[in-house]
Amino acid sequence: MASAVLLRRDQRVPRRHRLSRQERRRLREGYLFISPVLLGLVIWVFGPMFLSLYYSFTSYNVLQAPKFIGLANYRELFNDPEFVHSFKITLIYAATSVPGSLVIGLLIALLLNKPGRTMRFYRTIFYIPSVIPVVAGTELWGTMLSGSKYGVVNYILMSAGLIKSPMLFFSSPNTAFWSLLILVFWGSAGASMIIWLAALQSVPKDLIEASQVDGAGVLRRFASVIVPLITPTIFFNLVLGMIGALQTFATNFVLGGDSGSPLGSLDFVNIFIYRQAFGNFEMGYASAAAWVMFAVILVLTLLVFRTSRRWVFYVGGGR
Repeated sequence: MASAVLLRRDQRVPRRHRLSRQERRRLREGYLFISPVLLGLVIWVFGPMFLSLYYSFTSYNVLQAPKFIGLANYRELFNDPEFVHSFKITLIYAATSVPGSLVIGLLIALLLNKPGRTMRFYRTIFYIPSVIPVVAGTELWGTMLSGSKYGVVNYILMSAGLIKSPMLFFSSPNTAFWSLLILVFWGSAGASMIIWLAALQSVPKDLIEASQVDGAGVLRRFASVIVPLITPTIFFNLVLGMIGALQTFATNFVLGGDSGSPLGSLDFVNIFIYRQAFGNFEMGYASAAAWVMFAVILVLTLLVFRTSRRWVFYVGGGR
């Protein structure tokens, strides 16, 4: 009986393996090889993150030492109409740009999901905008959609008789936001198209053929066969798209500057943070706004991960 108890204890608590001299040397070499990456993360990522977290509880204007003020920055943020306005616009932008980019990218992928050299050419054409630098692409669209009659789009529309006076695409608060969405769709659809194509080509052909034999039409096959099998890709694109949309900065800054012109219609949260930090030199206040956005992105990401159990289907692995 005692031997059986000792045997069960030995089974529950495995003996610790003692590393040999060669294994210890290999372990040291492994840590030595990854040390530049670890040091880079500590110095350039985690260090500034925790430093900004400390600054968010202080009053810090760069010229003087930080002064601890507790939660005053956070209380002021939620009573600041500029921050509330920026936060609202950012959420609206994410809620419209992310689904739009996903749908447009998927539609393009469905059209190009065919064999042949011609399809390779069109795939390349649609993918090119995603490799153009953000600043260059923004400047290109800013010139094309210029509010003057010499802008390419306005010139074409006026020559065709569709409009009588130039449209103020990025110069009017009524059209700047929607013009920005066009620019975003142009730049992001190609990148998501490649991922959608990989997902569509991984769908088993026998399942599609079986649904055709059962008499399912094109829409029925897409909704009942293809969509469930590409839900992991939908999940992947949704998470990355949401995080990227809530962190948008370069496009808005090139178009509207640090004021989010015109009339604050492009004044997203990252523009607000930049203005507070490098315009007003309120580093503590800007750090508090950055951590509020970090918390929002974290909560939304965890929410998507939590709900993914109900609608993401992994072939061979269940949900």
